[in-house]
Amino acid sequence: MKTFTVLLAALTASATAQLFPPSPSGCPVAPDVDTANGVPIKPENVPAGCNDFEVLVARGTGEPDFAPSGSFGVVVGDPVISNLTRILPNARGYPVQYPASASLLSPRRGSSDVVARLRRQSAACPNQKFALVGYSQGAVVMRSAVTSLSTTIQNEIVAVVSFGDPAERQGRGEDWPGVLRNRNLQICATEGGGDPVCNAQGTCIFFHLIYVRQEFIDRAVSFLSAAFRGQPLPQ
Repeated sequence: MKTFTVLLAALTASATAQLFPPSPSGCPVAPDVDTANGVPIKPENVPAGCNDFEVLVARGTGEPDFAPSGSFGVVVGDPVISNLTRILPNARGYPVQYPASASLLSPRRGSSDVVARLRRQSAACPNQKFALVGYSQGAVVMRSAVTSLSTTIQNEIVAVVSFGDPAERQGRGEDWPGVLRNRNLQICATEGGGDPVCNAQGTCIFFHLIYVRQEFIDRAVSFLSAAFRGQPLPQ
């Protein structure tokens, strides 16, 4: 619960300044996050049946998913889904069933779950459209998953949003297959020199934890809502 509280406190710049005073180097001290054991998955949160729009959300390493009325991750998934469904009631989220731990097997488990979910829903619900949202390790999960999908299912994915994507640091942020190359949004914080996970110039890991802020959530929600509505995609 401590981790949940301090992560959400990064929502505003004022809260950040109060709770995380900068070190002599100008880098706020990041909260400790247990990445070894991961967070237990919760099959009871998996939505049943068909829906117009479904957003698959993969959490970042060690990102908790026990926020009140939330099940998608406290930093990115919960605020994205709650804001999106407020303006698109016929959208819903799917929490990728994987531990998001530091284990080398964790991304593979997440990718397998994404592929299985998309194949199952595509077959059962031919009119359903999908979007993918990945934060940190979750972005790695989504990149791996889409390479295992048929072109038909890739075409049913109307948007991909990545937060703090390690591939961006390596200059591969736009490296998506097929139609997804023009349907992706990379969100990488530039404050404080940048998020070092996705920005080669960044040095302060604290800025990998600030995506809960409304400015980042709004960009993602605008992109997703436009994609689901068939409108031009904002950047």
